[in-house]
Amino acid sequence: MWVILLGTTDNDLEVGIGPTSESPVDPDAPPETEKVLISPSELPPFPALPQAPANFFSREIVSDVLDLTDQVASTALFGSAGVGKSSVALTLLHHNRTKIKFGRNRHSMRCDGLTDSLEGFLEHLSDAIGISRTSGIGQLRSHLEASAPLILLLDGVDSIPDPLAPEAEDILATIEEIGCYQHICLLTTSRMYPEISGFHRVEVPTLSGGDARDAFYGLCHLSRSSVIDGLIGRLDFHPLSINLLANFVRENNWDESTFLKAWDDGETGGLETLYHQTLRDAVEPSFRSPTIQNLGTTAREALNGIAAFPSGVGGSRLEGIFPRITGIEVAVDVLCKFSLLYRQDGFVKMLSPFRFYFLDSMLEPAQRVEVIRCDATNSDPAQACTS
Repeated sequence: MWVILLGTTDNDLEVGIGPTSESPVDPDAPPETEKVLISPSELPPFPALPQAPANFFSREIVSDVLDLTDQVASTALFGSAGVGKSSVALTLLHHNRTKIKFGRNRHSMRCDGLTDSLEGFLEHLSDAIGISRTSGIGQLRSHLEASAPLILLLDGVDSIPDPLAPEAEDILATIEEIGCYQHICLLTTSRMYPEISGFHRVEVPTLSGGDARDAFYGLCHLSRSSVIDGLIGRLDFHPLSINLLANFVRENNWDESTFLKAWDDGETGGLETLYHQTLRDAVEPSFRSPTIQNLGTTAREALNGIAAFPSGVGGSRLEGIFPRITGIEVAVDVLCKFSLLYRQDGFVKMLSPFRFYFLDSMLEPAQRVEVIRCDATNSDPAQACTS
C-alpha cells in the first residue's frame, strides 16, 4: 500500500491511499485514491520533542496549566531546583489535550548553556521550531506571524534573562513579544521568579504527601509503612530527593529492614555521595547568575546560616540573628527570588534537601550522617540533629 499526503482539510490532513500488492492494477488506468482524514495530533512533532518523563505521578498543577494552554495563554512555571518544573512542562507537551490543540506544532528548547546574546538565542530558537537558522529577529517574526498555532517550551529560561547579563534586556523583550502572539502558547521554566510581562506565573510546588509516597513506593516497590512515610516527610516531599532515595533502594535491592538499618547505622555513604553531588548540580548553577554574584559572599553566608534553623528564621529578625552578615535582608530577597529560600507565615525557610546540602558543605565527612537525619520538625537548631 502507498500513502500520499494530498493536502489539508480544516485541521486534518487529507491522505490518498493506493492499492495494495494483492489488488489487480491496470498500468494504463489513472490511479484511484481514497481520501482518509488523519488528525495532526496522530503525527509526531517536528523537530522531535524530548520524551515525557517515564515516572510522573499525578499532579494537580498539570490540569491547572492545561486550562491555560487551551486558551493559548503564555505561562511561566517557576520553583526550586529539583521540584519537577521540566517534568511538568514535558508532560503538558505530550498530553492528549495539547496534541489535539496544536498537533505537530509542539516544540521545546533547552536554554541551559546558551550564550547571553540575542543572536545565539535566535539561532537556537530557529532550530527548535524547525525553520532555517536565523539570527535576525525580522526573519523569525515573519515566520511566527505566518505559522499555524503552536506551543513552545523554553526550558531553564532563567539561565538567559538574568537582569545583569549581557543583552538580557533584548532577549527578554523577544520572549515577551513571542508570548504576545495570540496563536502562540509560550511555556517557560525557571528557578527565578519570572519578570515577564503578560505571562501567567505558576509556581510548581513540591509533591503532595500522597503523591510523594506514591512516587517513592512506585519506584522502589517496598511495602508501605509509617516509618518510611515519616522519612519521606523529612525530605519535604521534594521530587528529586525522593527519586534519588527510591532509586538507591531499588538498585541495592534492599527490603525495608535492611534500608532502615543502613540509614540508622549511617551506612548509606553511597547515597550521601550521590545525593550531595546531585544537589550540587542542581543548586550551584544559581551562583553563576550575575545577580547572585553581585552579592559577593553574602549569599552563601546567608544560606549557610539559615540552613541551621530547621523551622526557619523570623523575617523581621534577620539582622538581629545574623549581625555579622552585611546586607542579609537584601540577600534574602534575592535568594527567595531564585527559589533557594521561601517565605511562609512570617518566616524565611529552606527546603530540607537544601538544608542538608548547605550544612553538609560546612561539615567534615565524618559528621555527614548527622545532617541526613535532621529532624525538620524541631525548631531548636541545637537539638535539630541526632547522631
